[in-house]
Amino acid sequence: MHRAQRPIILTRPAERLATHSRSSLEIGSSAVWIEGFARFGKTCGARQLSASETWRPYSMYIVEYSYTKPTKSSEGYFVVGLLEHHGQKAFKTDFSNQTIFRFTRMLREQIQRTGAEVVSLIFNEANRFTTEEYDTLLSIDNELEKFVRTFHFLVNQCDTQRFGPEGMDKTPPAQIAGRYFTSTHHYTGLLWEVPEADLATHTLSDVALAFKEYDEIMMWPPDSGVTYTQYFAPKAYGLGWRLGSQIDLIREVINEMRAEQSIGPVAQWPMQSFEHFVYVVLVRIAGDNPDFIELTRPDIRNALNHACYLPLEPEFRGRH
Repeated sequence: MHRAQRPIILTRPAERLATHSRSSLEIGSSAVWIEGFARFGKTCGARQLSASETWRPYSMYIVEYSYTKPTKSSEGYFVVGLLEHHGQKAFKTDFSNQTIFRFTRMLREQIQRTGAEVVSLIFNEANRFTTEEYDTLLSIDNELEKFVRTFHFLVNQCDTQRFGPEGMDKTPPAQIAGRYFTSTHHYTGLLWEVPEADLATHTLSDVALAFKEYDEIMMWPPDSGVTYTQYFAPKAYGLGWRLGSQIDLIREVINEMRAEQSIGPVAQWPMQSFEHFVYVVLVRIAGDNPDFIELTRPDIRNALNHACYLPLEPEFRGRH
């Protein structure tokens, strides 16, 4: 199961982001500020919004950008980067307003082609933005909104040195704060308990639902009718074993490892280490052993270590 072939599973954190984004769109917000720790799945969650249309209250044209850190912020640097993302070159002799008009004209052409009612830009590493970038984004929006509504996804890593409006180079003016900072979504890892707000509609935790994707829903090979768990652990699967059937033991081992590092009980699981854990369990532990029946405590600890579970925990401060 090479990296390119691994499934992108639908998770409850991504579903919660979709629900929040839909309500923000309907209420009239211009952006949703997505904040969360590194490797929790923020960017993947935003990409799932781009790939899926079921959550959208309006037809949308969505495009994703990554913002590299400039030596010095400028309007020209920001817009030139957006243009080059689409394979367009900007000339040194171009004025900044010319590059803005080129970029917005290009987006308008895409909107006309797709018939979209809303244009949305996903910005990864938006925590690198200064007021300069937001001023430029405001100019882009003002030009676009002559023709179409705008709504953006600002993906922010909250464990960086500079994060949030309060971490910007200066206090953002009201026209920026009111447009971009009024709708905030805290993107979590996979939760081990069902949030109180979801108890009426969900009985399984985020972690249990994610295991269920491999146990019952996602197929390998595609369209084979065979789930990932069944494919890699056929003997154990035939005897009733599932990833989800050992969820309590997995949680116990995780809490043992956390206690050894003076970290409190687990509440959420970063998406990256979860995905890597599943890979090690299915491909390396179960897949390499035709007699595999179930996971042992050493198996679980080994898989967690290979998945870099502790180093990806926000509370981890190095091995004691």
